[in-house]
Parts: sequence; structure tokens; C-alpha cells
Amino acid sequence: MTRGASWARVKSKLRRTSAPELLSVIQDLYRASPENRRFLHARFLPSEASLEEYRRRVVVAIFPDPLSRNPVRIGEAERLIRQYRLSTGDQVGVVDLMLSMVEAGTEQAADVGYGDDAYFGCLERILRSVVEALPSLPRPAIPSIELRLRELTRRSEAIGWGYGDTVNAITEPIVSPGAKPRARRRGHRV
Repeated sequence: MTRGASWARVKSKLRRTSAPELLSVIQDLYRASPENRRFLHARFLPSEASLEEYRRRVVVAIFPDPLSRNPVRIGEAERLIRQYRLSTGDQVGVVDLMLSMVEAGTEQAADVGYGDDAYFGCLERILRSVVEALPSLPRPAIPSIELRLRELTRRSEAIGWGYGDTVNAITEPIVSPGAKPRARRRGHRV
């Protein structure tokens, strides 16, 4: 970055720029990278297809094809979710993406045995964010998310490292409202 460069200085310049010049700058940004194009599409042309593209990319970052030798990229999945949030402000879509990330990570752990403390810790943190966001979502969006949380809880039961127990503890108020909290099974992550 150029020394002395800041958003305040850029914003000052932009205020003195004509509309056609601004469109030209935005067009250059659009052409500069696929990431910029996704951002602008999500911001100005919101659609289910835009959310689906972000979801697909989040899932591939967390659960790449095991035969591809591509690494798991937790940071990339989180970055995509932040980018979607910034570009759309769509809270339901953000929760959907976070839950898709946890579902994909859980599937990977169940299917191929992938995971360690940091991996499961990240999935647990994102899952807590999903559960915390649930009360602020529009009522029509909640039943499908609750259904997905029930399936996630069921799917995670057989996963070790304490992950299944933690998922159950996090989702229990949603999955089994009114139930007494269960004691967490003793065990340690290997």
C-alpha cells in the first residue's frame, strides 16, 4: 500500500469524481477480479443464484474433494461469509452460509475422519454464532434452520474429539426446547 494512503483520502477524491468516472472505476474493479464481480453481483443483483454461488464456494473450502489433494481452507470459508455479509446485509443468507460451513465440516469429519482441535473449535464457534443469530431472524426463516440444526446434531453424534457432545450442547435449546441440559460426557480430544 502506498504510504499515506487511507480510505479517508480515497473518499475525498471520490467525492470530487463525476458519475461517469465513478462508473469507469467500478467497471475496472469489476474486471479486476472474480471476487469483485461476486461482490458487485451480490450487492446490485441479489438473487438465490448469488447466495448459491457463495454457498458452493464455502462448502468447497471446508470440504474439498478428498481425491483432489486441495487443502481445507477454513479462513477462505470465513472470508467468503464476511464478503457476503458486507455485500448484501442479508442476515438470513449469512446464517445459511455459516450453517452450510458447519454442515460441510461435520460431513467431512464423519465421512473421512478429518479434524483436530482447531478445526472443531472453529466449527463450534460458527455454530454458536448460528444459534445466537436465530432469534433475530424473520420467523419464516427459522423452521428450516431448526430442521437443519436437528439433522446436524444427529449427524455429529458419532464424531469423536468431543465434537458431537459440544454440538449437542450448543443446539440443545433449539433441538430440544425445555429439556434439562445434559451433562457433557467426559473425554478428551486426542
